[in-house]
Amino acid sequence: MKIFSCTGALLAILSGACWAASTASPAAPEFPTAAPYWLKVYSTVPFRETWSENLAVGNLEKDLPRVLKALSAGGGLLDGKLKTFVSSRTARTQQLVLTVPRARAGALQARLRKLGTLSTPTTGVIGGPIPRAEVRAKIDALMKERVDHAAEFDKMPVARAVTEEVLESLLRAEAAAKSDSENVRVDLLVRQR
Repeated sequence: MKIFSCTGALLAILSGACWAASTASPAAPEFPTAAPYWLKVYSTVPFRETWSENLAVGNLEKDLPRVLKALSAGGGLLDGKLKTFVSSRTARTQQLVLTVPRARAGALQARLRKLGTLSTPTTGVIGGPIPRAEVRAKIDALMKERVDHAAEFDKMPVARAVTEEVLESLLRAEAAAKSDSENVRVDLLVRQR
């Protein structure tokens, strides 16, 4: 009897839900999609491509300083201090994350191959390209508004602040767009054989 009453209750709920869904209800308001969409978020990461590689060396303790020197000489810039990267004395490994100019990435790999066995990189892409023309058009429009309506903006501090924040975001995106295709992020695991 209890199972029947639970089943009956479930059927009553479902039929009520179906009836409610079939009756007219006020639709959610539709907002116009005006172009351009000003609050679009653009990536500010200074790279789009990532490489993940392993470097096997003879002696981690002796070879790690040579690896760091090769990275620096090859144009690689560590994303943090060495002590912030994961390492293990027992596993004899050191993780490194760096950014390298694409034009120098091949030469850097050749330097690393001289120090040990370097795996073929696993590559990936982060996001899509930043639409430079769209970003520049928005920057130009905001800059023109700031100049043409400076007196009005002086009377509207919140509107000025919002405009400045959007402009700052667009300028960061434009700067990132100039370098995102020029740099590669490398995730390098150095390990002792």
